[in-house]
Amino acid sequence: MWFLWSVAWRNLWRHRRRSLITAAAAATAVAMVMATMAFMDGMFTDLFEVMVEQKLGHVQVRHPDFPTRRQVWDTVTDRTDLLERIDAMPDTVASSPTLSSYGLLGGASESAGARIVGIDPARDRRVSPLHERVIEGRYLSEAPALEILLGWSLAEDIQVGVGDEVVAVTQASDGSVGNELYTVVGLYRTGDEAMDNAGGYLHLADAEDLFVLHDQAHGVTLLTDGPDAIEPFVAAVRAEVGGADLEVLPWWEASPQTAQLMAFRDTTAFMLLGIVFSVAAFVVVNTMLMSVFERTRELGLLLAIGLRPTSVVWLVVLESLFLAAIAAVLGLALGGVLDWYLVVHGIDFSWAVPDGFSSQGMVLDPLIMGEVNADAVILSVLAVFVVAPLASLWPAIRAARLQPVDALRMD
Repeated sequence: MWFLWSVAWRNLWRHRRRSLITAAAAATAVAMVMATMAFMDGMFTDLFEVMVEQKLGHVQVRHPDFPTRRQVWDTVTDRTDLLERIDAMPDTVASSPTLSSYGLLGGASESAGARIVGIDPARDRRVSPLHERVIEGRYLSEAPALEILLGWSLAEDIQVGVGDEVVAVTQASDGSVGNELYTVVGLYRTGDEAMDNAGGYLHLADAEDLFVLHDQAHGVTLLTDGPDAIEPFVAAVRAEVGGADLEVLPWWEASPQTAQLMAFRDTTAFMLLGIVFSVAAFVVVNTMLMSVFERTRELGLLLAIGLRPTSVVWLVVLESLFLAAIAAVLGLALGGVLDWYLVVHGIDFSWAVPDGFSSQGMVLDPLIMGEVNADAVILSVLAVFVVAPLASLWPAIRAARLQPVDALRMD
């Protein structure tokens, strides 16, 4: 076997320039895959933070009929007791209840339909960045004071600003018409287009009075220690508070559309690997074929003196493995530099999308920072070690099938 290794290594450097060009092409493929996957991982991390941790939470507790019927009376009852039991669980990081319904918000001269959401300001700070998205005025007071936060676009539509009063009119759970006058204390811009264009936030206690839903909630958003802890946390919450009139769902069941979008990362990664390494395989095949053609007489001589066809196959495959090793080293070096740049500096798309990328009603920051995961680096390197030998099999088998007499007669 040592003979094959030494011959394969010497053969590789017979045409130094060609070998280096082939290795450089495969190395570029490795580096590009590493950089692209780092970029994608960073983008999907941002997407997970915006769409899951900031909007859905890790877990949703809600009435089973509320997502489909959106009826104001489809609520979780005994909210105070429910929150006490959930908060007492060791894996609960944060919990925040909401009440929401649709109604009419009107200023002095204009009005518009809106989604009115009641939140507990103190709890909401721990599960949502809403308090950081106030662009004018201030956040809601922790005590109920008939205050309202309005989406910046909605405020423009109904021609109100900070300090103005708006009237809210909606259906209450007891069949009456809920109405109240609120003071606008702040305008927000979250990137959630639905709430920016037609949404307002009240203190939970004020929303209870408006909807006549005391000690109830349409949903409770929960956060736990991280993505890996969600499934056991869901099981624990179901065991603690689950019932026929209450469902406990992880975020991927609460919003299948978001789950499909997040799963697109893996699909895209494998498509990218397939495209890039198909090109690398084509380069390796060409190099190995040229090498076999040039050494036809030599290979015929080796076969004539007793070298087995399987050994000829191994000889060509070993050359491709040496190429893969060189490509892996060069690719790791170049890919490491690209990954470092993405992690430290990122790519700023503000010149093209100054307001950020819009996806399913959410807006991502135009500055995308890379994130390097070990599995992406390992997959990129392993791929070149798989592709190169596979690509060399055809030239190797062709070489092994040479007839020694015919091969020795070739010029």
